[in-house]
Amino acid sequence: MGQRNRPGGNGGIGYFTSWDKSREKGCIYCGKPATTREHIPSKAFLIEPYPADLATLPACFECNNGFSKDEEYVSCFLDVLKAAVYQNYTQQPDTVRRLERNSKLKDLLDEQIKIEGGQVHYHIDENRLCRILVKLAKGHAGFEFDHINFDDSDITIRYNFIFNMSEDSVRKFEEIPEMKLFPEVGSRSCTGAYIIQNADTGEASAFMFWNDVQDNQYRYQVSYNDVGGICVKIVIYEMLYCRMDFD
Repeated sequence: MGQRNRPGGNGGIGYFTSWDKSREKGCIYCGKPATTREHIPSKAFLIEPYPADLATLPACFECNNGFSKDEEYVSCFLDVLKAAVYQNYTQQPDTVRRLERNSKLKDLLDEQIKIEGGQVHYHIDENRLCRILVKLAKGHAGFEFDHINFDDSDITIRYNFIFNMSEDSVRKFEEIPEMKLFPEVGSRSCTGAYIIQNADTGEASAFMFWNDVQDNQYRYQVSYNDVGGICVKIVIYEMLYCRMDFD
């Protein structure tokens, strides 16, 4: 099993991925000097009480605040859609409060999610959704693999809702991948990967399990894909299944 060298960057390991007040830091999203820290995932996709060990990454002020409206939109859209599809599901209190104070967002979702003739019809703003999915994926890749160079990556985004997926496609999505490359020494996944070694041959394999940030709210998995790029899978509200590949 080979080891993945960390591409890009000139600040040393942790420059873009470690919140350490005693050293300089770079924004994980744009590369500018970081002055704040960003929760990953955003609390917009979680409910109180928040996880005590919620990860943080360095971010500049502009990036830390520049995704808020789109995160609120995506979070509310998913929760309202889930309540429309599943009659036994109740909207989260945070969603109710957000829509009460933001009438424009409520009106927008009323147009994008409708129930007609017993059927749910929906249309999500893909530009806003994909913007947030890429942002989340960069954060997870940075936190787990200390990966910092996304500008030269070809990004492939795939997503679907579980009610449109077959049992086989869900099973394949949920699989624990075996990685042919070992994470960078010093990165979080270097110590978090599950390693199995053949006692006879000495060959080792690494497996990356799912990270459950909060039950039924948010989980993710970071691994290397078949061409050596980074693959990030995210499941939000146990309804939206997403995969982003950085090749």
